[in-house]
Amino acid sequence: MQIKNEKFDILVQRFGDRIEIDKDLSQYFTLKLHIIADYFFEAKSVEDWREIMSVVDEYDIPYLIIGGGSNIAIFQQRISRLVIQNRFVQKSVEHETEDYIDLKISSGYSMSRLVKETIELGYSGFEYHQGLPGTLGGAIYMNSKWTRPLSYVSDPLLIATVMDQDGATRKETREYFDFSYDYSVLQNTGEIFIDGVFRLMKHDVLDLRKRSEEALLYRKNTQPFGVSTGGCFFQNISEKEREKHNLPTGSAGYLIDSAGLKGKIIGGFQVSEKHANFIVNIGDGTHEDLSELINVVKRTVKEKFDVDLKEEVRII
Repeated sequence: MQIKNEKFDILVQRFGDRIEIDKDLSQYFTLKLHIIADYFFEAKSVEDWREIMSVVDEYDIPYLIIGGGSNIAIFQQRISRLVIQNRFVQKSVEHETEDYIDLKISSGYSMSRLVKETIELGYSGFEYHQGLPGTLGGAIYMNSKWTRPLSYVSDPLLIATVMDQDGATRKETREYFDFSYDYSVLQNTGEIFIDGVFRLMKHDVLDLRKRSEEALLYRKNTQPFGVSTGGCFFQNISEKEREKHNLPTGSAGYLIDSAGLKGKIIGGFQVSEKHANFIVNIGDGTHEDLSELINVVKRTVKEKFDVDLKEEVRII
């Protein structure tokens, strides 16, 4: 059971049975680890976000925000804080011309759903992200990308609603996010992406379907698909570091594979045999199994290449 804490009692008093206690989160994370949250809340609207954040700020309540549960690894069986799941799903037209449409899309929108819907409506901007797990909010936070051709989820973003940690909201343009490889300014500020207006170009539906299908086929051919994984686990190294170590590529997958770790198994976790930068739960993998496997990968790559791998996924 969760530890008695007067701060958390405030949550129950304010939100009643919307605060779930001892919540099993196993189904919410793509790595399929067994995790229990002391307290759990689903934020389904801007008002929900504003109210829950104002309370946690006022009473200094520790919290963790999750979306689709990908790109995150949790090394504990119990989360002794409030877990807030982003369930804010909304889409509306802000402006439209013959050539483009500006869509306002909320952060809890599933990327797979968003890609499919915009393709069938003939809107170009997200079609290369077919197969990307998680939500739009997570994709903006991580600045998720596709490389064939290079396409970032953030590319069509015009303006966004950002929420401070006390629940106050404001508008920011795309430039504010300082997007770069696997990065947005939200990772430093702790602010929350609530929704954004995205300019999508009108395009032939059949061509958009073709682009999407080609991207998805490439994912399936080169990455583990339909398994319990959190996505690419480590960041690729910089061009400067690649040149320093005289490596043919900065790919983290190449480094792990070349270190002889493809297929490496510890307990219920394995370095994918298809793509070495993916770690897969092949059975009843535990937090300890995952932690040990990650340490083995980082240590072995360091010994072989003198390169320090950095996690791309969020570590909790």
